[in-house]
Amino acid sequence: MPSRFNIYDQKIDLSAIKKFCRENGRTAHYSKDDVFVQQGCVGKYLGVVESGYFKYTTLTSSGNEAVVGFAFEGEIVADYYNSFNRLPSEVTIKAGADSSVFQIRTQEARNVFYASFDSNLSAVNGALFSEIYSRQLELYRKTPTERYLNLISSYPQILDIVSLRDIASYLLVTPVYLSRIRKNLAKKSGE
Repeated sequence: MPSRFNIYDQKIDLSAIKKFCRENGRTAHYSKDDVFVQQGCVGKYLGVVESGYFKYTTLTSSGNEAVVGFAFEGEIVADYYNSFNRLPSEVTIKAGADSSVFQIRTQEARNVFYASFDSNLSAVNGALFSEIYSRQLELYRKTPTERYLNLISSYPQILDIVSLRDIASYLLVTPVYLSRIRKNLAKKSGE
């Protein structure tokens, strides 16, 4: 994707960690649905997506999987906060398609982050918090149709990469409701 899906990637300079991953990381291949981080376990790796994409999911109270985020080519994939703090992950991160990633162990990533940010990770934490908070507010500010339009106008290639089922989950609508949104929009553009 030409523009970054994750805004924090534009707010903070992550080039050092990405370069370290590419130069020192192990290339790992994940088939669709292979797990990078398992919910309830401490994440072992941080990586840079080289091909394919990863989706962040969590289990709902009814046991269904809900998509809460993505990492596309050129972006970092990790449960950053929990992994760095040696806490069990609240999400499962898995390949959304056959994917490749340059990955390093979390301890190595910690060392690179501390060196890059002079032992002060508040800039990273602030950027991550800002993005999460903005996404949370968008759920209240915009209708599902507005959120869909915003998503496809900001990341038009997402429709070629991610299944409509996962896009619907990310937008907090059912696949049937997303289909209605798309039909209504197509009808309006045809008028």
